Amino acid sequence: MASKKKYGYVEGNTVRKIQPAERPRRERRSAEHRNRQAGKEKVQYTNLLYTFFLAAAACMVLWSCVRYLQLQAETTSHVKNIASMETQLEELRKENDDNYTRIMTSMDLDYIRDVAINELGMVYAEPDQVILYDNGTQDYVRQSGELPEEESSLADQILGK
Repeated sequence: MASKKKYGYVEGNTVRKIQPAERPRRERRSAEHRNRQAGKEKVQYTNLLYTFFLAAAACMVLWSCVRYLQLQAETTSHVKNIASMETQLEELRKENDDNYTRIMTSMDLDYIRDVAINELGMVYAEPDQVILYDNGTQDYVRQSGELPEEESSLADQILGK
C-alpha cells in the first residue's frame, strides 16, 4: 500500500518508524545558551527585587528599633521627672505642715477668746441666730447674691440694729 504523508505523519501499513533527526550541535548549544541567558536575567531580576525587599525590611526594622529606644528614653526621663516632682511635693508638704504647726503653737486661742469677749464685747451666738447652709461637697461658700430678707434681719439683730 502506498503511504502518504498527512500533517507531519506518515500513514500506511508499510511505514517505517521515523527517527527524529538530531539538531545540529550548534543549534542545540545556542538554544541552551538562550535558555540559560533568559534564566540568568530572570534570576538577576528576582535577586534585584529580593535585595530591594530585604533592604526595605532592614530599614523598617532599624527605624522601629530607633523609635523604640527613643520612647524608652522619653519614658525614663518622665519617670525621673515625676520622681523629682514627688520629692519636691513632699518637701513642700513638710514645710507647710511645719509652718502650720508653728503658727498654731504661736497663737494662744484662750487669750484671743478672752480679748474678744472682755475687751471687744463679743458674745457667742444663740442657737436661733445660727443659719446653717448645706454647701454639698465644696470646702467654701461663694455668695453670688443678697441674702433673703429674713436672714438679713437676723444679721441686723446680731449687729444690734
